[in-house]
Amino acid sequence: MKLLKKPIFSLYKLTIDPKNQQAFLAEGVNNLITSYQNESGTLMMVATHEDEAGSVNYIFEMYQDDASYQIHAASPQFQHYAKLAQKVVQSKEIHKLSLETLHTSNQPLEIKGENPYFVRLLEVTVNHNNVKFLKNISQNTVANLVSSVDSNHWVIIDIFKDKSAMQEINVNQYLSQISAEYTIHELKVDTMVSQANLKLE
Repeated sequence: MKLLKKPIFSLYKLTIDPKNQQAFLAEGVNNLITSYQNESGTLMMVATHEDEAGSVNYIFEMYQDDASYQIHAASPQFQHYAKLAQKVVQSKEIHKLSLETLHTSNQPLEIKGENPYFVRLLEVTVNHNNVKFLKNISQNTVANLVSSVDSNHWVIIDIFKDKSAMQEINVNQYLSQISAEYTIHELKVDTMVSQANLKLE
């Protein structure tokens, strides 16, 4: 589906006590899968963790428009998830991102439980003239999202079929050519849903 306007796109960083990770994960599965199956305006949702214990979690959410987001926010599954999150989330960062380009697989995704998928999250400070170069870093991806925080700060999210595909490219080598300020996060996918053939160019 080719998007004619920028969707609502948010990145959440949630820190939880590892003892609550399994309950948090289970609620996340229910929220993501139910939302994807019941809400046509929910385009993509990805829940990941960065550390082995699962205390640092990154969640990406994309909705077709604000009306679609409001439908999700009012849904029973989200309300249930939010109730648990209020109890177990120790710290929270929310970033509203401006999506510049988006490409997803021609197959819909509904991933839960044990799976091989990984996400590479790049945070880069770079001159706008080098954004095209940034986009070329992404190879062998299941999905690629390039977003701006502002004119010089960018977030690139690449989803890979497994860890080896993610590590085929030496990203440090590419990034060091255009920026001295960047951070790379390698994230394990817990749950992921996405509509097929999403495109924004």
